[in-house]
Amino acid sequence: MNRYGRPRAGRPVLLIVGLLAAGATLTWFSGAHLAYATGLAGTPGHLRVEACVWEHVGGHRYPHCSGIFRSSDGTVVKPEATIDTRLPVGSTVALQLTASGGYEQPGIAASCGWLAISLLGLMVLLIGILAACSKAGERRVARSRLVLLGSLSAVMLLSALVGGVAGMTDAF
Repeated sequence: MNRYGRPRAGRPVLLIVGLLAAGATLTWFSGAHLAYATGLAGTPGHLRVEACVWEHVGGHRYPHCSGIFRSSDGTVVKPEATIDTRLPVGSTVALQLTASGGYEQPGIAASCGWLAISLLGLMVLLIGILAACSKAGERRVARSRLVLLGSLSAVMLLSALVGGVAGMTDAF
């Protein structure tokens, strides 16, 4: 009971559920893309770029390159494949065909970027779990949990840095 004789407000359940849902969704979504970016999922192949156009939306320009996608084993050929990346016409780029029919460009930049986002999802999920398991009114967190959270943060930032540098230098 508080000083006005009313029962104390419980844990912020909506916040905890939101953290858990956001963390799980972000981890699942980025984990799926990480599997494609590392080549662990999807159909590997190559896209021969035949044309690129720039679309203007809201004052921004977005590239759309298209061509013929051929799987590495030759079983899949998609003549109208498109990817939203700026590529030179006539070039050939490695891609992974996803289960939804889209394309993911594998490589270090994409892998590190999706790893960073999946680690962010794990951090949000961990914060939600810590909030759900804490006792009402308790403000202290065990040192081991803080070390885990800090380690996830450090690896996430390192992965984002490596992915950003690899992306800027066009290292695939």
